[in-house]
Amino acid sequence: MKILGISGTLIGSKTIIITKYLMNEIKRQYPEFELEMINLKDFQLDFCDGRPQTEYNNDTQEIIKKFENADGYVLGTTIIHNSIPGALKNLFDLIPVSIFENKTIALVANGGNPQHSQAIENHLIPITNYLKMKTLPNQVFAVSSDFNCQNELNNPEIQDQFIRLVKNYGEIVKQNTQEMKS
Repeated sequence: MKILGISGTLIGSKTIIITKYLMNEIKRQYPEFELEMINLKDFQLDFCDGRPQTEYNNDTQEIIKKFENADGYVLGTTIIHNSIPGALKNLFDLIPVSIFENKTIALVANGGNPQHSQAIENHLIPITNYLKMKTLPNQVFAVSSDFNCQNELNNPEIQDQFIRLVKNYGEIVKQNTQEMKS
């Protein structure tokens, strides 16, 4: 199983921290999974403007190929003004729905206050559902107080949520991949 982890923001550091935390937990619980991590900060994606996919720059085509080759996804995002970052929405717009169809996705997010967690249900899950992904029913949301002064995740409740999320994710992605191949 090939899992693609995505840090879906261009700002801040907590999103990459929680996404890597989730990927490390997957590695711990499912060492047989092949993991790859991408950070949107490291790519210069074109703006989605409807042109043929072959006309987008190399970074954009590379990202699309990574999504196509993955069996499942782990998405980390920050919540800004109760919504997802524009760079993440642009990424979703660039990738054909057929690439996402029936692939499992786990969602983790961080934001300035606990109310921002509503954006997962109100904004992000409708997008993943439209893209025909199998979205896990449980997500993890972290706020600044869940990190210590070295920017390490240190809230045991949040850490336990990651463990449970990964357990669910691993079993579902295995089952889903077998179904897609048969």
